[in-house]
Amino acid sequence: MEKYCHGGDIYRNKVKIDFSVNTNPLGISESVKRAVIDGYNGFGVYPDSEYELLRNSIAKKEKVLPSNVVCSNGAAEMIYAVIRAVMPKRAILPMPTFSEYKRALKSVGCDITYYKLKEDNGFKIDQGFIDASRGMDMTFICNPNNPTGAVADRKIIENIKCMCIVDECFADFSQTYSMKGTFPVIKAFTKTYAMAGLRLGYMICDEDFAKKVREQMPMWNVSSPAQAAGIAALKEDKYINESINLIKKERKYLTDELLGMGYKVFPSEANFILFKGKKGLYEKLLQSGILIRKCENFIGLNEQFYRIAVKTHEENIELIRKLGEISG
Repeated sequence: MEKYCHGGDIYRNKVKIDFSVNTNPLGISESVKRAVIDGYNGFGVYPDSEYELLRNSIAKKEKVLPSNVVCSNGAAEMIYAVIRAVMPKRAILPMPTFSEYKRALKSVGCDITYYKLKEDNGFKIDQGFIDASRGMDMTFICNPNNPTGAVADRKIIENIKCMCIVDECFADFSQTYSMKGTFPVIKAFTKTYAMAGLRLGYMICDEDFAKKVREQMPMWNVSSPAQAAGIAALKEDKYINESINLIKKERKYLTDELLGMGYKVFPSEANFILFKGKKGLYEKLLQSGILIRKCENFIGLNEQFYRIAVKTHEENIELIRKLGEISG
């Protein structure tokens, strides 16, 4: 069994504040909570296997047709389903990036080439990746990238020479461009609406590919609570605007404080920050009940790299205070 290597492992650690997962710092909205609670009478029957109301709501929000939307039990299920629909023999991945692409590709026996991004370029995708993608069957581009927070140059993505799946799970926070209509785009309610435990993701793509991907998923893969929560969340425009404003303000605060303490901080356009510090920082913070993401398991990074979520000001102050104590 592969060792758990993501953030959010609060079940095996004593955690007061979790900076290791990049969900919305405002938490689940009240309307989403009400939608789940109010719908409990319907949870005794099977959910709509076509998730028609949810699909229509997503299509309206994204300004696409319902036939261009396929939903999943979180973005992770979508990644595996997409790969089974394509069955690539050769794939290329920029590194560092989200590790589930690698795990999913390996599950179908795909040969993976890793293209290491340069630290002195802020781990941004460069022209060399376009050249390296020639002859490949598939790639995944996380934009903004996890764990770096960097947004790729649109012209580079547009010129990738193989099938490209763009993961835009953090794009709502960055307000960057979207590649929907050009490449299949994966999004999720996990980060934007803090719905990690409800498990709800979706992809926007052409109708034929949507059908192929849907065939790779089990029936009733999106639960009734997740469908109800998703429909309610999509109406939360005020919540999203407040979240974006909070993240911008607090990301700058954290960046400035980290730089002031001498840490190397990588520019981020997401709701998290990658920085470089001394080995052992993760363990020292955990002793105080603060969980951050150590990034040594990302290809291209080592034990000096850490990722922190942007949280509320009070929580961010506590993190900075603890880091100050550790730094001396």
